Amino acid sequence: MKEKQTKTTIETYGHVDLKMMREFTDADGISGCEKEATRVMKKWIEPVADEITYDTLGSLIALQKGTGNGPKVMLAGHIDEIGFVVRSIDDKGFVRLAPVGGWWGHVVLAQPMIITTREGKKITGVVGSQAPHGLPPEVRNKVKEIKDMFLDLGVSSKAEVEAAGVRIGDMVTPKSDFTVMTNPNYLMAKAWDDRVGALIATEVLQKLKETPHVADVYAVGTVQEEVGLRGAKTATYAVKPDLGIAIDVTVADDTPGGESRIKMGVGVTLEVLDASHLGHRGLIVYLDELAKEMNLDVQFESLLAGGTDTGEIHKSFDGVIAVTCSIPSRYIHSHYALIHRKDVADTITLLTEFVAALNWDTVEKIRVFNR
Repeated sequence: MKEKQTKTTIETYGHVDLKMMREFTDADGISGCEKEATRVMKKWIEPVADEITYDTLGSLIALQKGTGNGPKVMLAGHIDEIGFVVRSIDDKGFVRLAPVGGWWGHVVLAQPMIITTREGKKITGVVGSQAPHGLPPEVRNKVKEIKDMFLDLGVSSKAEVEAAGVRIGDMVTPKSDFTVMTNPNYLMAKAWDDRVGALIATEVLQKLKETPHVADVYAVGTVQEEVGLRGAKTATYAVKPDLGIAIDVTVADDTPGGESRIKMGVGVTLEVLDASHLGHRGLIVYLDELAKEMNLDVQFESLLAGGTDTGEIHKSFDGVIAVTCSIPSRYIHSHYALIHRKDVADTITLLTEFVAALNWDTVEKIRVFNR
């Protein structure tokens, strides 16, 4: 007797532009070398921006003007990713790496990397790893340090590496592919940290284009977040916002061995605090209540280590109302991370509604919450 086959239909949540996601995450752009990534953001945001400028560090600032004399709101997603630079090249052509941003040795060995030369040429290599055969336990069980690793470009001499155009200081990034997973709500790529934030800021401007709004809205792709929130500081001084929202990833711990405190696929995640800031209570409460009115689920994050762009935004000038909206992500700071479509779609929906209705009365209501 033939078994009856069943088919499971999986609903995909909300509209997300997969082509835009692929282009954002495929771009190579470590801290200090973000031009390739900001050019992708510029391509997608230019049609809905009234002005596009850059600060001196390279953060992209796209302004969509309001209908007149409204507050300035800054939506910041950092455009840089973690990676490496070429530290040295030995006589046999093996390349030593210096990390840019936080790496754990376990996720680096045997992984493919791309060197981008000064001329824009892409060269693929693989991080060398030892075979386990005959290694004593104290070697097998030790996390190898980045300084002891090397990138193998498949050459036999330093002269071959130099002939390919590789120089000391060239950018090195993970070689990864954007992938829609078995359940298509789960999306895998490098650099979700934090291309997804810059992408959400871009999508909000796209949705607001046909919606009259009083506020001047700045979507900012900040640079050098992974090495100390540097771009957020200079971009905030360029924009001079009345209110700022950073959009970044946070660590999803809904995997085996985790607490399942922060889950993927919930919807909106509001960050109460991280190591760089305490979220503005008035803005957190306002966004929480707005989300509930819109029937969007909310979870709250308290991140004990790590910071976000809000860390610099909120303490600029005499203080800026600011909070971080987070996208839970598994396996960040590695070659591949996962996010969930619902978290992206719901965050876009919430921020679009919030910005569309923002006026001076709302800003003042939020401002005096703690007074």
